[in-house]
This record gives sequence, structure tokens and C-alpha cells, in this order.
Amino acid sequence: MTNNPSLANGPVREPRGIVRVNGQQIAGWLEWEAESHTYRESATFRVLLSLSALAAPNDEVWFCSQTTMTVELYGGFPADPSNYGVSDLDLVLVGNVDDVHYDPLQRTLELTGRDLASLLIDAKTTETFRNQTASQIATTLAQRHGLTPVVTATSDKAGKYYQIDHIQLTDGHTEWDLLTWLAAQTGYVVYVKGHELHFEPAPDPAQAPVYPIVWTPADDTQSFQCTAEQLSFSRTLTVGNTITVTVRSWNQKQRHGFSETYPTGRAKGIRPGTATSPAQQYFVVIPNLTPDQAVKAAKAKYNDLIKQEMRLSAVMPADGTLSINNVIQVTGTGTVYDQNYFPESIVRRMGIDEGYVMSVSARNHSNDVQAAA
Repeated sequence: MTNNPSLANGPVREPRGIVRVNGQQIAGWLEWEAESHTYRESATFRVLLSLSALAAPNDEVWFCSQTTMTVELYGGFPADPSNYGVSDLDLVLVGNVDDVHYDPLQRTLELTGRDLASLLIDAKTTETFRNQTASQIATTLAQRHGLTPVVTATSDKAGKYYQIDHIQLTDGHTEWDLLTWLAAQTGYVVYVKGHELHFEPAPDPAQAPVYPIVWTPADDTQSFQCTAEQLSFSRTLTVGNTITVTVRSWNQKQRHGFSETYPTGRAKGIRPGTATSPAQQYFVVIPNLTPDQAVKAAKAKYNDLIKQEMRLSAVMPADGTLSINNVIQVTGTGTVYDQNYFPESIVRRMGIDEGYVMSVSARNHSNDVQAAA
């Protein structure tokens, strides 16, 4: 572990956690882990229980006989670490158990599963809801599964999107597939937080709350300091200035195919002997677009690809502040890695030995690469 004087000399942390299963607080947990992902993906969790510490009625026999279990994970810093309840902690995750691993020799029981987005992920549908708006569909599906809809209203009926995309729903589609597709059509994001289903406009990165990671170099009076326990970066040199995206489409009304490329002419404009590396060309096929829509789609794909250039990995003391909605701002290294990063994975872990920590991976393009407007 990286030496970190700022953490070692900081205030004493007294984190506390609670695990509840089917509404009952469980005393025999050894550690738990919750991983949040980017939008449109379910969060996952893992809980390790000590069989010897379980007590009736929620004992070893009870756990092994359950066919459905809902887990709630809480963590945080109560005002009184010796006397606290769930109201004193942050609700980190609510989810349903997918797998149970029983080890009678090690005297442990491990529960793994997904957040409540799994209710929609596991529900197949052929419904099209053509006469409802996207927000009405999100509300309907949320209430169907006992989730609280946190939904921003939309105006266009879903049938309009079907005409554009000519989507055909089959038994292979799930309710979550439908919601994520509608989110893509409307410029929204969809995710589950606790018992809430969120369907709302994609946040503006320029307005995102900033989460700082500060590196302070060593000098004559002190060794280096950092707000993270571990911090590392990587950069893919072939991303950014050597990427082009081509969207191929066709329009049934005009009865012809076409393609649009962004950035325009980059791949064709490199003369032999003048490029340090060939352009990486990405091709996407999307039916029934107009040329303007194809350009917009190419720019969106380009902006997503260039975010693979700069990557950050960090391990930090956990808190309830950092989320996928934040922008991580790194300062102090004096290198090109001093910039903003967008989280793509946040793993919070609490255990008897480890305390309360979080591992973060984030990405963005460098300041040398300009995103498509």
C-alpha cells in the first residue's frame, strides 16, 4: 500500500455497517461489497457471513432454506459509533440474492446478487406501449415491480421511436432492454437507486459535482501526501487523434444507403509517410437515419471512444459522497494526468479487518483531444 501521511495523521475514522436480509438485521456478517457501474447497468453485491455468529431465527438452517432473499447494505459514520441504526447510516445498496455459496468447513455463507434493476432485467416482454410516452412506460414498469418512479416527463409517444428505428420486440427482449432503448432515444439515463427507478435527462458533465483527489509532492519539510491510499494512471496513445467513426445507414423513404464519418476525411487525408500510426476506423450500422442523425450518432460514438484514452485507478477511504454522477478532479501531480475523470466503477467494501474503503476506476480523454460538439 502506498505511504499516505495525510491519511495516517488524519482524524480517526469509526465507520459502521449494517446488513439486513428480508428486513431483518443480521449480526453474523464478516464483510460486504457493493459495486456501482455506469448508467444502464445493475449494481452488484457480495456479503460474507459467519455461520457460527448467526442466531435464530435467522440461523444457518434458515439461510440454507431460503429461495428468495433481499439484501440491504448500510454504511457510514454515525454520531455515536456504539449506538446506531439504519437511520444513522447511508443506504449503499438494495438487491436480490442470485447465488448462495455454503461452506460448512470454513463456516461461511456467501450471498451474491444484483440491485433491484434485476427485477426488470429478468422480466421478458413483448409489449410495445406505442400509445404511451417513454416516461409513462418507465412509471408503469417501476410500479409493476414495486419500485418508486423518479421520472422526468417526456412528450413523444413511443410509437414515434419504433417508426424511426423499426425495432421489433421479441421474447428475447426484457423490460430493462426496453427502458435502456427508450433512454437512448430520448437522451435520458436509467438506473435503480435503492427502491427508486430513475428515468431522467442525462446529466450535463459541466454541471456535475466535483470530487477531488489531491496529490501534494514531497518537499524539504514533508514527504508526499495524497487523499487516496493508492493512485495510478494509464494512457492509450492510439486513442484520440487516430480514431474515426463511420455510421452506415439507409433511408427507406429515399431508398438509398449512405455513410457519414467523424472526424471527416481524417482516414483519407493521411498521406503515406506522414502519419506515425494508421487511423483506427470504427464502423457502426444504424438503419433509417437521416444524414444529420448519422453525423450525430458518429460524434456520440467518437466521444465515447476517446474516453478510453486516460484511465485512473484509486483506492480511498470510503464515503457516501462519490457516485457515478460525480466528476473526479485530479490535481497536484504536475503531469498531463491532472484533469477530470468520469467514474465507471465504484466498489465499496466494509470488513472487520479492512475497515471501510472504496476502489474507483474512471476514464476520460486527455486535454489534448477535443471532443465532438
